[in-house]
Amino acid sequence: MALVKEVADRIYEIKPEGKGLDCFPLCTVYLVLDDKSALIEAGCPVQASEIWEAVEKVGCDAKELSYIIPTHVHGDHAGGAGILAQWLPQARVVAHPKAAKFLADPSMIARLMQGFKLIFGDDSEDRFGTMPPIPQEKFVLVDDGKSISLGARELKVIDTSGHAPYHLSFLDTRTRGLFCGDAFGGYFSEIEVIYPSSTPGSDPILTLKSMEKLQELNPEFVFFSHGSSTREAAKIIQLGVDQARQCQDITLAALKVGEDLNEVGRRLIEVLARGSALARSELLEWPYFILVTVEGYRQYFKKNNMI
Repeated sequence: MALVKEVADRIYEIKPEGKGLDCFPLCTVYLVLDDKSALIEAGCPVQASEIWEAVEKVGCDAKELSYIIPTHVHGDHAGGAGILAQWLPQARVVAHPKAAKFLADPSMIARLMQGFKLIFGDDSEDRFGTMPPIPQEKFVLVDDGKSISLGARELKVIDTSGHAPYHLSFLDTRTRGLFCGDAFGGYFSEIEVIYPSSTPGSDPILTLKSMEKLQELNPEFVFFSHGSSTREAAKIIQLGVDQARQCQDITLAALKVGEDLNEVGRRLIEVLARGSALARSELLEWPYFILVTVEGYRQYFKKNNMI
């Protein structure tokens, strides 16, 4: 059962039940209400029914939902979009034109799910669900600088590529709340950790530029898609930017001298934990840190002949 609460004016956080990193890769989804309604993120396929129930729980008729807005194509953010689009024939899926082309192509989705298996195991589809393609006619295509009107509020579209190509973030004009997808990584308030957005296939240098671009907007809220939302926007964004820069520099220097990936991981965990024994313990026990974060940096640096 998803945990549902109002975190800003008519914005509801739909969060997977469980503790912090234990929920990964399940996604935190946001319901935004006005004359029209929108879901920011669609989660893993397995989350679709809980998302429907959560929308109904806050008194919104799910069948009247206007938009489904995954921030990028990864299966933990867009995986449930095809299912929800089947259930909600009136809803449109908002995406960058090239992301929409990807999400409509069964062969591209198969490649994406294969990558999921490499990280989460051969049983990942049993655990997180199967991601169906989305018919092209279901899409509303947007790009940087466009806006989605919901009534008295608009969602301004911001290109924040880096973690994934064609990654989009959205600024709510009513609350100045920022839906950042994975642009900043994940924020796990239980252990006060911002988890880096590095993953295999990501571009950490472009990610940092996107983070700085969002920082310039000076939002009042940040709605993270992994973990929770926060009202301490300036503080948490600055911490995320600083740590992203540190992690990138430390990893590059360590890999240049041939340091073992596990040792690199331990170095990064010390940066992220900031002296907290609890945070250190949680990160050391998390099975995906090396496979996701460190390997993401390594692949990028190798591809660009930096190591």
